[in-house]
Amino acid sequence: MRQINPPTINWETRKIKSAFLPKFVYDNPYITQLIDNLETVGIELNLPSDSSSQSFFIPLLFSQEKVDFIHLHWLHPFFQKNNSLINTIKLVIIVLQLVLLKLSNIKIVWTVHNLKNHEKANLIFERTLSIVVAELADAIITHCEIAKAEAVKHFLIRNQAKVFVVPNGNYIGFYENTIDKSTARERLGLKPTSVVFTFLGEIRLYKGIFELIDTFHQLPEENIELVIAGRVHNNSQEMTDRLREIIGDDHRIKFSPGFVPNDEIQLYMNACDTVIVPYRDILTSSSVLLAMSFARACIAPRRGCIGEIIDDVGLPLLYEINDNNGLINTMRYAIEKRHELLLMGQHNFQLAEHYGWQKIAAMTANVYRSCQSNVNK
Repeated sequence: MRQINPPTINWETRKIKSAFLPKFVYDNPYITQLIDNLETVGIELNLPSDSSSQSFFIPLLFSQEKVDFIHLHWLHPFFQKNNSLINTIKLVIIVLQLVLLKLSNIKIVWTVHNLKNHEKANLIFERTLSIVVAELADAIITHCEIAKAEAVKHFLIRNQAKVFVVPNGNYIGFYENTIDKSTARERLGLKPTSVVFTFLGEIRLYKGIFELIDTFHQLPEENIELVIAGRVHNNSQEMTDRLREIIGDDHRIKFSPGFVPNDEIQLYMNACDTVIVPYRDILTSSSVLLAMSFARACIAPRRGCIGEIIDDVGLPLLYEINDNNGLINTMRYAIEKRHELLLMGQHNFQLAEHYGWQKIAAMTANVYRSCQSNVNK
């Protein structure tokens, strides 16, 4: 791995100018914190406006002063239509623009968040663009060593020296965290003495929500509760009804479909004993870092970056994703060790503190600067 040390910023030098692409919702907490902190380490961000084109981004890059970098994140938003002809045209237009950028000496950085989009839509176009971007990019960022190895293999990256590891950042201090456990449980209608498992976030098939409910049904204890809170993907009424049907009359499960405002995240985090992340397919997970940032124990598969973020010190609450009994056995273990979950959460918080956004931004800025230094050599 190429070691990235936080850069020493010379404030008298011209700031690096970077544009984030493609256009997407900028209230994503990851993007919000990255933008805010990059600006403190000498990176000036140029962000697409709401009225700008999704696929034709050359005007954005030359509308004012020329940028030094474009920083690509998720690529699947380029292909929103299930129309092969439209997607083919978009693919050609995007690739041509990227080639023009290279010829104009604008550097390309790509952060690999996933190997493929979670809905598995338009995969042939996403993968084709991903392989092209991987070849054209001056630098590629992954969030852990496992993600780096998988990206190199999946995207056929020949020059591994341009692949850097920059971890995902934590959420300590980003959300309000002033409510204690007893108050949070009272507001959510949870028993004060129950072992509470919480699934929080957008409810999507790849997150294993149906398997979680089925697994919870198999646990006979009355002093346990499962909280499921978050917006059902695409506000699907069909999926919402299906979830209610599967939950049935199990009074131990509290299902709250709908968007969870930022100021209510602390309710669900502080009310639980452990956050549960039963994803079936995952490379990186902000949900795990969110749980750790609220000092919560976390049950999750040992998959992708999760095994590098959470260690086995204390309670081993990670399970093998291919173990059919992994989830239920880990939940049983958490119930058995309920009095140790608080200590495990505190340990997780200490781990999360290592992923402060000032450090992440400095590492990202140094990736930018390494591209510039390679030109000067």
